Amino acid sequence: MNTGAPPKRPLLDADRPSGRCGPCVSRRTALGALAAGAAALVAPGRWGLRAAPVRSYELVAEPARRSLLGARPQWWLYNRSLPGPVIEAREGEVVRIAFTNRLPEPTNLHFHGLHIPPQGRADNIYLDIPPGGRFLYEFQLPPGSAGLYWYHPHRHRLVARQMWRGLAGALVVRGPEDAFPALAAFEERIVLLRDVALPEGELSPHGVRDWHKGKEGDWVVANGGIEPVFPVARGGVRLRLVNASNARPLHLARGDGRPLAVAAVDGRLLPRPRMVASYLLPPAGRVDLLVPLGREEEVPLVALRYNRGVPAPRLRNRFLLGLRGEGSGPPLPLPDRLPAPPPPPAPERAPERLALSMFFINGRSYRRERVDVRRRLGEVQLWRVENVGSMDHPFHLHTWPFYVLGSNRRPAPVAGWADTVNLRPGEVLELLVPFVGYTGRTVFHCHVVEHADRGMMGTVEVVEG
Repeated sequence: MNTGAPPKRPLLDADRPSGRCGPCVSRRTALGALAAGAAALVAPGRWGLRAAPVRSYELVAEPARRSLLGARPQWWLYNRSLPGPVIEAREGEVVRIAFTNRLPEPTNLHFHGLHIPPQGRADNIYLDIPPGGRFLYEFQLPPGSAGLYWYHPHRHRLVARQMWRGLAGALVVRGPEDAFPALAAFEERIVLLRDVALPEGELSPHGVRDWHKGKEGDWVVANGGIEPVFPVARGGVRLRLVNASNARPLHLARGDGRPLAVAAVDGRLLPRPRMVASYLLPPAGRVDLLVPLGREEEVPLVALRYNRGVPAPRLRNRFLLGLRGEGSGPPLPLPDRLPAPPPPPAPERAPERLALSMFFINGRSYRRERVDVRRRLGEVQLWRVENVGSMDHPFHLHTWPFYVLGSNRRPAPVAGWADTVNLRPGEVLELLVPFVGYTGRTVFHCHVVEHADRGMMGTVEVVEG
């Protein structure tokens, strides 16, 4: 097994994950972060792994048949479930996942959006777990990490096919924000969305054009079903959505024409609900919607048409899911404020410029041995990410969430923290990236996963200052 830095002990043990953490941050940088209120991102180190509460899970990746649309196609699934089981833990807890690969090819796990070490037994995308192999993932959830995330494979050149076959699941971190009264009053519903195509009753294989434009299906599945309607027992629901599609953005709207109330983006709360007519959820993006509901009221969530610059199969189910009020009281009021994380401190270095084009970043294809961006632990840097191609490219950075400042083309799609943002052709986004918490090496890439598999990815390394 190639792990990049393989342990010399058995794969399944209780060893601590490697990775440098919060105490390595310089005093000057730490004080600056504290002054800006961003210290919650200067992560762990305050808890010992063995002393902290532990959440243990077992995940098995394996082929399995599951019924959908009158067929029984062969999927690749976690624990034979579509989607995979929800992993849930609290800030400060240690998460241990005993992972077994029963697929006919290598795989691994990526914990998308989590601020945890990018090496060792944590979010190590360089792991190569062979067929029949096992590995114990183990990491501690830092303060300030409450939110909605997800997990999926990240074995380079195999990601697109493995995700298309069904490998994805939600991950939820609980924290103090969950007890915020105006938010806790809403019932919670976690829904993983993804598109599929089932010609002849089986998942369609990748064709030549799929690698260029990204693979899309003609049906959207919500928690493994088509057009489900979820009952809501309280006067409203916190609808927490994950877009686990390979390439399809989902242009969300209410079917009754009323505005959406966006409470969180990529798991991180906004200062107050943002009212929008529609919301573009890119591949790998997450969004929390607050939906007040009266008794017997029904709210449909639909997908509007969206042109991302390439031909795409037309969706057969514009209706994605429904919410039906079954509570006895009136609809809940929307909060007038939310406990949002503060912005980071000002950048310390000249901007980093990244140009996205088909299969390239800054004109170069991915090479695992090459470092494209190297930064010191504790730095905060401005990144200018530009789409110089002819189609949309969703941009994702591992390990270190960023703060979206603005766009040259439109109002900022996210007014705050995120880890995955969509860029239209010609668009330039300005992002503040605090490289806090951990040293190590990981990647940034286009999250049309076919593009990343074909080289539209770069390496970032954070070293001690």
